[in-house]
Amino acid sequence: MFHNLIENNYILQYFLFFIFPAIFCSLSISKYINFSKNHSLFQPIRTSGLETHIKTKQRTPTFGGFFIVISIIITNLLFADLTNIYLLSCLLILGSFSLIGFIDDYLKVTKNNSWGFKGSVKLIIQFTLILLIIFILGLENSQFWSGIISIPFTDLSINIGTLYFLFAAIVVVGAANATNLTDGLDGLVSIPIIFNMIALIAIIFTLTAEEIQQFYPIILFGISLIAAITAFLYFNHHPAKIFMGDVGSLAIGGTLGIIAIIIKKELAFAIITLLFIIEALSVIIQVGSYKIRKKRVFLMAPLHHHFEKKGWNEQKVVKLFWVISIIASIIGYLSV
Repeated sequence: MFHNLIENNYILQYFLFFIFPAIFCSLSISKYINFSKNHSLFQPIRTSGLETHIKTKQRTPTFGGFFIVISIIITNLLFADLTNIYLLSCLLILGSFSLIGFIDDYLKVTKNNSWGFKGSVKLIIQFTLILLIIFILGLENSQFWSGIISIPFTDLSINIGTLYFLFAAIVVVGAANATNLTDGLDGLVSIPIIFNMIALIAIIFTLTAEEIQQFYPIILFGISLIAAITAFLYFNHHPAKIFMGDVGSLAIGGTLGIIAIIIKKELAFAIITLLFIIEALSVIIQVGSYKIRKKRVFLMAPLHHHFEKKGWNEQKVVKLFWVISIIASIIGYLSV
């Protein structure tokens, strides 16, 4: 709407894309917390989970991620270049994955359990959406159908041909669900998301001038995401006044994934999001081990709960995982 008015004023763009979503998200969450307490919109806590969580995290509002997502979307609808196919792809993933997460959270709240949306249905919808977007991106730029993947720390690349469609879908869906699995402690995912996005923005600035111009709306989009997450963290740090919920974690994780696909730095993205990958692998290993050997590898999965079971307090686990994520983001950036 106001894109033409701020098109050539980069300082004003950076200012608006940070300040507007930060203020909008802060005010919205503040109002919502009061509203949710009067309408019992609380996150159901797993009865099979940690006893400390059952005691301390009851009656904490959920759906916080909705305000992150809506802040980002409104900011970009008002100020961004909506003719840019790459930005539209990010907005589509953000909005559609957020809707999936919202349905999941809504079912959890209304049924008062931690199960929500059927997992297989969620995955089918997610894979369908990303495959559609990769197809559309390929119509705009044939490199998305080329199957070329850059190898970190080298100038080399490999071509996996039509398997790239499946690979890209796994990157995005994996990022979405790994972020969702990691979102289990107060403030745990917020700092990693912020540094992951900073790393992706920094990578864009290492590309050619033409590519930077093409992806510039994604840089602004990333700034709005960082701003909204920063505002959310104010309410989500320990002890959390609100949880992100699937409505936020699925959407943001998937959006980071599609950005990695767009800028063609998928393997560097794997390094950047190492924390989320470790968390997801801990669940896969735990489930696989129990099904095959009837034995658990970890005291509890995802991995952050394993450390809690070992007696670590929540804040110690969160800070350790923040450090891991920050280091991984730096290494991932340096790998391109």
